[in-house]
Amino acid sequence: MEYCLCVKPNDKNLLHIVRRRHMHLDAYVPYEVIATAEDEAEAFEAVAALLQEFCDAYGTKDFSGLKAWLTEVRR
Repeated sequence: MEYCLCVKPNDKNLLHIVRRRHMHLDAYVPYEVIATAEDEAEAFEAVAALLQEFCDAYGTKDFSGLKAWLTEVRR
């Protein structure tokens, strides 16, 4: 089962993991897919890798730029 790593506009949560088959539902239409994973374990590993990459580049004290980094730099 495929999973999508997503961000949602105007949402305080940094990342969401959503099953690909649910992305068509009204609740998930505004979500922007950042990456995909083949299974749930891979999705969690992908989130950890993205966060580690951000922390390596910008440090761990300020995550205010994470959403912009995910949506702009990761394309």
